[in-house]
Amino acid sequence: MAAASQKARVQLSPPQNIYFSKILFSVGNDPLVRVDPLIQISNDFIITIRVNGDQKARALATLLVLSRQIGSIRILVKVRNAQGKLIEPIQRTLTPCEVAKLYNLAFKSNRLFKFAVSRRLPFIAVFPVFKAKVVQFFADNLADLFRNINDVAAFVFRDVLKQRIGNTAIAFSTAEKK
Repeated sequence: MAAASQKARVQLSPPQNIYFSKILFSVGNDPLVRVDPLIQISNDFIITIRVNGDQKARALATLLVLSRQIGSIRILVKVRNAQGKLIEPIQRTLTPCEVAKLYNLAFKSNRLFKFAVSRRLPFIAVFPVFKAKVVQFFADNLADLFRNINDVAAFVFRDVLKQRIGNTAIAFSTAEKK
């Protein structure tokens, strides 16, 4: 009697799950932040971030990419305060110093964050500096023996935060190892 052949099914993690994990293991690495489970409403995926402290929540809402399109998938990020109120981002024009202060406020208690500064180079930029740590999470990554995504913290934050705020470029950086 011949044994039934079994075909291996290769399945990759959907992009919304990878984006959710990036937020969970970066922004969510903070005792004052809780990332709710990913939910789907119609064709949209919603990531809700609950934050203790209205100023911190407003800073996060201003810095995060709140809507991300990946192919035909739309991911919406909602920032809420501890009472569940939806927090809107700051709409006015911000100076580079104000942007740096927002980073320091938003990530002060985040375990992966060091500090943020604004510097004048050939251009003015804000440099949020993250610890020299690897963020790792499961994602059916076929290029990794254990199917994880492994990236330095600064690059994971770069994937979920705005690259520019107004005219200010954001240069995500990694602290030097001591």
